[in-house]
Amino acid sequence: MVSATRTKKLVDLLTELERRSEIRASAIVSKEGLMMASELPKDIDEDAISAMSAGMLSLGTRVGSILKCGEVEQVIIKGKEGVTVTVDAGPEAVLIAIAPADAKLGMIFFDIKMTVDGVKEILAT
Repeated sequence: MVSATRTKKLVDLLTELERRSEIRASAIVSKEGLMMASELPKDIDEDAISAMSAGMLSLGTRVGSILKCGEVEQVIIKGKEGVTVTVDAGPEAVLIAIAPADAKLGMIFFDIKMTVDGVKEILAT
């Protein structure tokens, strides 16, 4: 489990990610599917999202292996209203980021990478 201090640091990372980018909601979940830190809107079921997101990255990794795509870096869901990027954030965590459908994906990927580096650093301490 993540300590209160680590949770605060993770939430601060998510707040900063949303402040500097087009990302409008984000969360960090454990690889087991438990919420670690969230900046998701109140109307989103955090338990469902955390469980499904961890599972989605795991499934993407299995599919990538079967298709010989190499190590899976991210799973993207693009809909008419928005895009969700799920990224491996180290041995313990998965980062979920939600942006508008017209967001500039290159910039979002850059901002996510910076945040993932911070997540790894926090969870390593």
